Amino acid sequence: MFKKGIVSVLAASMLLGLAGCGSNAENENTSDTENNTAAQGFVEKKVEPENFDSGVTLKPDCYKFIYALGNAPATIDAANYFKMRLEQESDGALSVDVYTDNVLGSERELLEGCQFGNYDIVLATNATVASFDHDIFCLDIPWLFDNKQQVYEVLDGPLGDRLGNGLEDKGFKLLQWQENAFRTLSTTDREVKTVDDLKGLKIRIMENELQLQQWKNYGANPTPMAFTELFTALQQRTVDGQDNGAELTWQTKFCEVQKCYTYTKHIYSPYLILMSKEKFDGLTPEQQEIVLRVSDEAVDYERRRVSEYEEVALENIKNYPGMIYNELTPEAVEGFKAACANLKDLAYEKVTNRDIVDMLYEEVDKAKAKFPSEADAKAETETPELPAEPEPAEQTDAE
Repeated sequence: MFKKGIVSVLAASMLLGLAGCGSNAENENTSDTENNTAAQGFVEKKVEPENFDSGVTLKPDCYKFIYALGNAPATIDAANYFKMRLEQESDGALSVDVYTDNVLGSERELLEGCQFGNYDIVLATNATVASFDHDIFCLDIPWLFDNKQQVYEVLDGPLGDRLGNGLEDKGFKLLQWQENAFRTLSTTDREVKTVDDLKGLKIRIMENELQLQQWKNYGANPTPMAFTELFTALQQRTVDGQDNGAELTWQTKFCEVQKCYTYTKHIYSPYLILMSKEKFDGLTPEQQEIVLRVSDEAVDYERRRVSEYEEVALENIKNYPGMIYNELTPEAVEGFKAACANLKDLAYEKVTNRDIVDMLYEEVDKAKAKFPSEADAKAETETPELPAEPEPAEQTDAE
């Protein structure tokens, strides 16, 4: 109770601080931006909000988990969905206090807090989790997947289970692989249509060696930086661009300080929903079963919700006044892939168990056979028509 009281006071004070930092000038700038875009005929599309009221009266001794995450809309919806279903399935014995927008700390700080039992459940990207369990580095190899069905097949299968088991030795219980997105690219004022267009650009990345090498291979100048600092860095031109999914790019208003957007899909970054192993082990078997079952429901919900947000975000980005939207040609994609040919070797060096990389590629191949890309599926169905066989020559008696 004492720990939760400290967290509540800290969260409240940080929220008040954030509210205080939101100056009138900043609010005026936001209003100016909205007025300017509206004047240019742009109307933002939005995803309809949903109701997460469980309809359950919490018990007097209800245990409330601390669930901390960032600001991606679908993940926030999923956290509230998890809270709703947890209350319903436990008949009010379990609930959740959801803390969004990283008010309790950066991803690394949340993970450290979760390890030591200060936070019960946290959300983090694979790139950050990899510094706690190096086998997760294998997921930072770019250009592995063609579509989300391939991703789900791999992460929800033997590879995802093995990575999850490895996290338990680090003090985490993996609840689910949640949807983040295929990463895409936005830049200040340079269109990126081929890998050569990235030369010299300062691109913000997460602090991760495989991502660092990836962008160096492209000829860019990768700059590790906390996500909470990114908007200001783009605004002040400390960096020239960033890579995130369409949903987060739109939600964080990067379009206000970026003019070019390329739908690259260069790497898929999942979110991991992690629970303190100590806290999970302290639950009764019945409570553990409820948490795991509700987690499964929440990730199915979140993946569907991400698709809704992503579709709307892409339409908003395409139609945003002054925004230049591009998609990579198949030839351009091959150029990017060629630049990253050595990333598999680096992954071998970074992971703890080298065979995890081999297992990843084996599972990816299986997933691609089951869920081929649109181009591969089309090639399979469009079998070229073979030329007609020539008529056999008429036999004649030899002279």
